[in-house]
Amino acid sequence: MEAMLNYTIKVSIALAALYLFYFLVLRRQNNFGFNRLYLLAVPVLALLLPLLSWPAMLAPEAAVSETLKAVRLSEVVVTSYRPASAAETGAASSLAAILTVLYFAGMAVMLVKLVRQLWLIQQTKANATPASASGSAQVYLLDSPYPTFAFGKSVFLSQQQHLSKPEQEQVLAHELAHVQFGHTWDVLFYELLSAVLWFHPAVWMLKEELRDVHEYQADAAVVKEHQAQKYTSLLSKEALLSMGLPVGSHFTKPQVLKRLHMLQRQGQKPGWLRPLLTLPLLAGLAFILARQQATAENQNINSASAEAPAPTTPAPSAEETSAKEKPYTYVEQMPRFEGGEQEMMRFLGMNTRYPKAAKEAGTEGLVVLGFVVEKDGSLHDIKIIKSLGEGTDEEAMRVVKMMDGKWSPGLQNGKPVRVQYTMPIRFAIR
Repeated sequence: MEAMLNYTIKVSIALAALYLFYFLVLRRQNNFGFNRLYLLAVPVLALLLPLLSWPAMLAPEAAVSETLKAVRLSEVVVTSYRPASAAETGAASSLAAILTVLYFAGMAVMLVKLVRQLWLIQQTKANATPASASGSAQVYLLDSPYPTFAFGKSVFLSQQQHLSKPEQEQVLAHELAHVQFGHTWDVLFYELLSAVLWFHPAVWMLKEELRDVHEYQADAAVVKEHQAQKYTSLLSKEALLSMGLPVGSHFTKPQVLKRLHMLQRQGQKPGWLRPLLTLPLLAGLAFILARQQATAENQNINSASAEAPAPTTPAPSAEETSAKEKPYTYVEQMPRFEGGEQEMMRFLGMNTRYPKAAKEAGTEGLVVLGFVVEKDGSLHDIKIIKSLGEGTDEEAMRVVKMMDGKWSPGLQNGKPVRVQYTMPIRFAIR
């Protein structure tokens, strides 16, 4: 439950950030193709970014620490939970059950609404009068009060006695553009997304932005074949008519003023500077959301000595230490824990325990250790750089010593070398 909540929060952050970027940077640009692609990719990116993990060589924790002058490994979080009373446990379970029911109820309402819209379109199609096909689209004449709209490969034309023949041709060209661009599938994608993420306002705002881009694209296609001034007059004439089927792509939409404004920019060459800003945005979100931490299981120990004996690391004499060359802080090929960094995080998470004394005293904070990965992959010079106390230092030393013999050495110019590491282990009580 906690993992799902954490994932949901990260998805929500990504959605909000990506929408805000679009609203502030891309929204008023006439690069309609890119904007459409961006809006379609946003929910996919928001769902995937929290699932990514940085390769060890790219991880922010693998940069050289200017403070500690050593490679800093990813932070390990050792979590201990305060014992919950029966009432608290029951309340938490009840709340989780209520939230689950509300979520699925909301999703069911959205899906029912979508199915009803699709059924209405099928009924409208069955009652409409087929007209001649235009390209890959089939045109239907409506007897119902619905305004002109397009869905799939069908165009539904309302009664247009108030329009001249050239104006009717412009309306048809607009709807055919929706068909050619395949806008219906974008709409259905967002309708399904709205059902799954109905609780997040950014999804609804992104859906409306995509609708606007659809209209801009269709308008741009029309003015390539018809005079822009006459088409602008037609938009003004048909503005503010009501809609009956939101799932379709309608000629008359409340955003007509935005469409008129965008038509004024017709002929301007789309710029690519702002679209390119999406690259640092995605890199920043990946930096923030894709960082992973290993969480140790909640198991208590009285002290490090109460555990089974851990592998020992021979401590070199002062003479031997001084005879050794100074360890590197970064090399061409860094030392590697067997299985990679993710396996190292899993190993630490499974083997680190929250000391009982620290838990009873409510001790929380960070223990930082330093150690050297030798040329043969063994660990030497294991020491505490930042102490916390209450058995946490001893526990951190114990689990790092367990890693001895599980490393491949670092290489510089193809030769094994000594490499200095620091490892932060955070103890936290929830």
